[in-house]
Amino acid sequence: MSMVEARNPFTGETIFSAPSETYESLALQLAAMRSAARAWATLPPAQRADHVEQALQYFRAHRDDIAQAVTREVGKPLAEAAGEVDFMLERAEYMCRFARDGALKPVDLSAYQSDDFQGRIDFVAKGVVYVITPWNYPLFCAINGVVCALLGGSSVLLKHTSAPSVGRHFAQAFGSLAGIGPLLVNTVVDFDQSARIIEEGDIDHVVFTGSVHGGTVIQASLARRAANTRLRRPFIGSSLELGSSDATYIAADADLDHSVEWAVRIGRLHNSGQSCCAVKRVFVHESLHAAFIEKAIQVMQAQCQGDPLRPDTTLGPLYGGHAAVDRLKDMVDAAVAQGASVLAGGSVTTVGQARFIAPTLLGNVPEDAAVLREETFGPVLPVVSVRSDEEAIARINDSDYGLTASIFTRSRSRAERFIRDMESGTVYVNRCNFVDARLGWIGHKGSGNGSISLSPLGLQAICNLRSVNIDPTWLTED
Repeated sequence: MSMVEARNPFTGETIFSAPSETYESLALQLAAMRSAARAWATLPPAQRADHVEQALQYFRAHRDDIAQAVTREVGKPLAEAAGEVDFMLERAEYMCRFARDGALKPVDLSAYQSDDFQGRIDFVAKGVVYVITPWNYPLFCAINGVVCALLGGSSVLLKHTSAPSVGRHFAQAFGSLAGIGPLLVNTVVDFDQSARIIEEGDIDHVVFTGSVHGGTVIQASLARRAANTRLRRPFIGSSLELGSSDATYIAADADLDHSVEWAVRIGRLHNSGQSCCAVKRVFVHESLHAAFIEKAIQVMQAQCQGDPLRPDTTLGPLYGGHAAVDRLKDMVDAAVAQGASVLAGGSVTTVGQARFIAPTLLGNVPEDAAVLREETFGPVLPVVSVRSDEEAIARINDSDYGLTASIFTRSRSRAERFIRDMESGTVYVNRCNFVDARLGWIGHKGSGNGSISLSPLGLQAICNLRSVNIDPTWLTED
């Protein structure tokens, strides 16, 4: 039996170790979860929202402890970890509000009724949803799938082995709602057992947030499930939100200070640059390029890397440890060998047991450099000068990914042209690297399968559809 372990990214110490659960033990739990889901689904959506909101009080009561644990497990600076608790609660509250406001009401077809036809399309609970969530935003990514599934009337099997304390807190808060349980089961499984859950388990949907490679593995398991004729539910849905190489364009009329604050400090450096929707490429109109570089260097050099528990630390260690730092350094060195210039950073240092790559700004980067083509998960940012809006749009779309793109401009018509031409699931105007629960979260191209989380549509996405066709001429009102 394999062990599942988690290490503190700053100290290197093992902070969690447990044997993987077996598929056989999980199969019994899934049966209990399906029974619980049936009872939970009988409650109206507004009533389910009331119970979920009550459960959120757990996170308010344990906010500081949760933030401390997140910092130890994933290396996120303590203030950012506490902020993630707060914003997670805000997201969940919005989703509860959508449920109360009728997001799960049947599709209204009354305008198309006739004497012999009444019809509607219902949103029906899936049953059991398997949520696999990553380490970089352990609360955000977990709540996105969990709250949509629960509000939609399903139960949740949660795999959160990279930030194990978060999984335990979610089980404590959501495990039994309205006296019905188990509605959320936190599982500790290795990759092999997780694959068996997808390929053989009594589940109805998979939610995965993670790397493109991880999404490929999930999709392969779903294909193997579809070929298993012994299953009652061989064809199940999936929501895949994967990595990206998100880009931003600083147009000629952009406010420079605002653009640098968002594109560099928030867009690139938040969470030490470890975000699927972080700004990883910046295209700047040639008229602002020199001034942008000067201000971006100042932001890069103002950062403080080190112990994430210290209040003055702005960038914690990379979660992947030495290997993650080495990969970024190799990408920087390769770009320099191809002709790029290091404008800030570029060096590697050690603080305690952790290695850090200094916040790095690159210029004169050739188009085929890996740092412009692949996902960079850390504080490295290439900046490219462009001559026109058209060139910026073409360069941004010249990517295998399509999660987010952003533009900084004062012109609404320029912004709308940019929005129209983007090949991404989300487009920002005068902001970036920002997820709003009122809007859907969607990945296109290599960044996902177009599924949506958050927003009223996110509740509907983790439901089944049922078409109801009625001939009322034979019915009485009793």
